[in-house]
Amino acid sequence: MKEFNISGQTEIWFTEYHTKNTGITFKVKETLYRKKTKYQDLVILDTYEYGKVMILDGLVMLTERDEFVYHEMITHVPININPSIENVLIIGGGDCGTLREVSKYKHIKKIKMVEIDGEVVKSSKKFFSQLTKGISKNAKIIIGDGIDFVKKTKEKFDLIIIDSTDPIGPGEGLFTEEFYKNCHRILSRDGFLTIQAESPYFYKESVKIIYDRMKKVFKDVKPYLAFIPTYPSGMWNFTICSKKDFNIEVKNKKLIKPFEKSLKYYNHQIHNSSFALPNFVKRIYDL
Repeated sequence: MKEFNISGQTEIWFTEYHTKNTGITFKVKETLYRKKTKYQDLVILDTYEYGKVMILDGLVMLTERDEFVYHEMITHVPININPSIENVLIIGGGDCGTLREVSKYKHIKKIKMVEIDGEVVKSSKKFFSQLTKGISKNAKIIIGDGIDFVKKTKEKFDLIIIDSTDPIGPGEGLFTEEFYKNCHRILSRDGFLTIQAESPYFYKESVKIIYDRMKKVFKDVKPYLAFIPTYPSGMWNFTICSKKDFNIEVKNKKLIKPFEKSLKYYNHQIHNSSFALPNFVKRIYDL
């Protein structure tokens, strides 16, 4: 963060650099919390335009103003493709936003979230109450290494959501072919895996590497997009995959009815359109 003297007043600004030459900058009201955890540098800021912001190792993970896009799209897309999902595993997701979204489906019997950094969970509960509201009683939060959990567990899951940081630091191991193979092993026959898969504008090499590794492991792999204003370029990529071929259509249009009014981004039209890729994105994937 940097201080600037503007018209005789000191202003504090935080910048996340997306490349050496561009980034996003927030005017800061207050630094609410800062801690060097066992795994990463955790900062909670209060900003003027985006409310509270969670930053890990200098990268924006979420803001109060636009977190709903990421959490709704990584969750509701796979569950509406396969409404028979009953057993869900979330790897990462320490802010609890994905857990909140999965908890909206009352037919889901079991939810496990494995987060490596317990300080992220504690901070989310303290500073982002909207993320932890309505979490299912069937949910179990495990503070531990998601890579190790996937490698050792004997359980089967209908949906695995990889809600990770970028492929650096503690999140790096969640983007390897070996990790995807272990996920494949614990995925049920009709199960799905979804993952956040970077910006096709700025990080097309990473986007392609993730896709190619998943294609080596899973029968069918499909990328889809969402618009998240505070993520690099605003255009953000997700990838969904399965052990067998699948189509993207919503299978049960009544599934989201009980909580449809609480959704701020996801709807059935967005669901379908998110799989319509611009030509430059198709070329990244050789589609």
